[in-house]
Amino acid sequence: MPRLIADRPVLSMTSELGKVMAAARAREQAGERVMHLERGEPDFETPPHIVEALAAAARAGETHYPDQRGTLALREALVAKVARENGIPCTPDDIVMANGGTHALFLAFQALLGEGDEVLVFSPHWMAIPKLVAFAAGARMRTVPAYLDLLEGTLTPDALRARLKAAVEPRTRGIYLNSPNNPSGAVLTREQLAAIAEVAVERDLWVVSDEAYEHLVFDDARHVSIASLPGMAERTLSVFTFSKSYAMTGWRAGYMVTPPALRAVMGPLLAFYTTHGVFPSVQSACRAAVIGPQDAVETMRRAYQERRDLLLAGLAGQSAIRVPKPRGAFYGFANVSGALNGRDVWSLVDEWLALGVAVLPGTAFGPEYGDWVRMSLATRREDVVEAAVRLKHRYAAVGAR
Repeated sequence: MPRLIADRPVLSMTSELGKVMAAARAREQAGERVMHLERGEPDFETPPHIVEALAAAARAGETHYPDQRGTLALREALVAKVARENGIPCTPDDIVMANGGTHALFLAFQALLGEGDEVLVFSPHWMAIPKLVAFAAGARMRTVPAYLDLLEGTLTPDALRARLKAAVEPRTRGIYLNSPNNPSGAVLTREQLAAIAEVAVERDLWVVSDEAYEHLVFDDARHVSIASLPGMAERTLSVFTFSKSYAMTGWRAGYMVTPPALRAVMGPLLAFYTTHGVFPSVQSACRAAVIGPQDAVETMRRAYQERRDLLLAGLAGQSAIRVPKPRGAFYGFANVSGALNGRDVWSLVDEWLALGVAVLPGTAFGPEYGDWVRMSLATRREDVVEAAVRLKHRYAAVGAR
């Protein structure tokens, strides 16, 4: 019998999220209650005016092959949006629609990475990044620890600049950054981004800026797009998605703002030969999302901030779980070294599942994060509260063991 799976390491990579979700489902099927703090999907429904726009577009016959870059009407709306909200100058020809943010990142790495190239990835990083880089045959990634130090205020912009500069090697082609960050909740300031931009310009590097959580910032945090800084629009590929801001995960709609140098590659070649564009009716719904009322976005942002505060307050009074205060996205990245006592983090994940609390091990976001777990706030308010109660009771009552 012939070998059915190609001899490529990326095809044997596993999903930590899939493993945890399967274990949680098994417990639910056995009649147990599980609080899902492992998922990265908004628990809200898509706003009604967006759904109605999809239905109207489909009824009007928007069901044929699309322009692989995206409809002109949507791209014009997005040009206005990124100018207004992100400070990024561009034209409709610089916008390319993708089937979600993940697809956009896949296209970005395919366009920018070749044999022997390397991308520097700030960590902890979203768990899909190693796989997406690995699909670019012959390319590799190397991590630069940053977000936790930035979140805790122990890394100045000057120190960040020095750390990044020291990491650059001859084969380094670019930098991937994600702000607001999944999983830590760190939000890069303008000064921190300026330090990164200085290295990118000095060393002639491109930047892939993943801004999936752009609207989900808390307290006094402000989202800044690195492409808005001087000299960065021509070397930055900015990636956005409708999934988080508008609770449109299943719609598979994202977009990129690309430098003009990529016009001949990103839409006509990569977007065309991977999916031939995004369903036209979905694009009409995306346009309704961008130009329509934004009340639902703010409602969801406030809910995530409230859940963050409830989680932090609920865990107060014990020392086994320490969560640096997230400034954006909808996660808490918790240091659980006080609960491990030498055990593997997967043992703790299993133990918490037995308590009815599902979380992701920190190793999903980099092998060096074995003392951490990610706790999602994209679940019911009541479940966040109950999960915190159970965990606090576990460690306040018995202590870590």
